[in-house]
Amino acid sequence: MADIPLSSLVGGGGIVLMAPDLNYPSTLNAGSFKQVTVNPAGSLVTALSLTGKWQLFMLELNGLTAESLTVKLTVDSVVVWNDTFTSSTVLRLIGAITGTTQNPSEPIYCNNSLLLELQTATDTAVQVNYNARPIL
Repeated sequence: MADIPLSSLVGGGGIVLMAPDLNYPSTLNAGSFKQVTVNPAGSLVTALSLTGKWQLFMLELNGLTAESLTVKLTVDSVVVWNDTFTSSTVLRLIGAITGTTQNPSEPIYCNNSLLLELQTATDTAVQVNYNARPIL
């Protein structure tokens, strides 16, 4: 198998340049993240969709019912996560910080699109907390 240079996956290997976001940080909830609530009960639903170039550096699911959960992440038309498991009530996926618990994982970058889909057995109100910035 041929190696794929990291620079070809994240836009040239140089420093990531933040695009103008003139409403940042006032768009953040409680100063640290954006939040949406989705109903993923029974079928795979879109929880987060970004188009264009983005850096996603914080992602967590909150208010979960401890039950079967499917998490599917597609970045630039490539499925990078597609897992079904029994969740706890909070799932810290990327760089999430709540209280003293941290997940210091690397951010995810996309050049064209990022799609997060969720499915639960019965949970009708999952909070998706995230922080993403447009990049050049």
